[in-house]
Amino acid sequence: MTHDEPQIDWLNVFIFSVVAYACTFAQARLMFFRDLLGSQIDFLPGLMVYGSLAFPSYVAVLCAAFFGLLVDSFSANPLGTMMGTLVLLSCITLIYREVLLSDQFTTHWVLGLSASGLAPLFSLFILYIAGEQPLVGPGTIWQWAIMTAGGGVVTPLWFRLFNRVGNALHYKEVPESTFRQDREIARGRH
Repeated sequence: MTHDEPQIDWLNVFIFSVVAYACTFAQARLMFFRDLLGSQIDFLPGLMVYGSLAFPSYVAVLCAAFFGLLVDSFSANPLGTMMGTLVLLSCITLIYREVLLSDQFTTHWVLGLSASGLAPLFSLFILYIAGEQPLVGPGTIWQWAIMTAGGGVVTPLWFRLFNRVGNALHYKEVPESTFRQDREIARGRH
């Protein structure tokens, strides 16, 4: 099995970072989904799935760690809870990167559902290991379902958005034609 790392494209990393920062801030400040559904949709697990498939492994893990710490700075959880969760999700995606069909809508949806469903479970596990006593009750199942479904819906949109941005900002190489421009075509009677 070969490990072919994607090439680093710093413009894509910058755009990804701006979007991830905006999503982190929106999750912390905007209460629309929380008021409407009783739970906040978590955008970052799907973003980390995209980052793990699109960027070299060291960039994906660094982004997961940075944005996990950023989420932790906004939350009441101990520092490192979301960082550990996102790094773990990123590493799992990186391990299976070669076997994932990264250009299929269904794959994006399933990866988003999986990552968004596992993220709260990993966070709970990390909290229990840290000796915390998180509030878990009957409403937790509803919140977990909303977070999982929301992440599953949003993840294919991330792939589509970043693919469109990438296509708009980068030129495509045109394959060379077998037709030479300086060739003369003889016309008329011989």
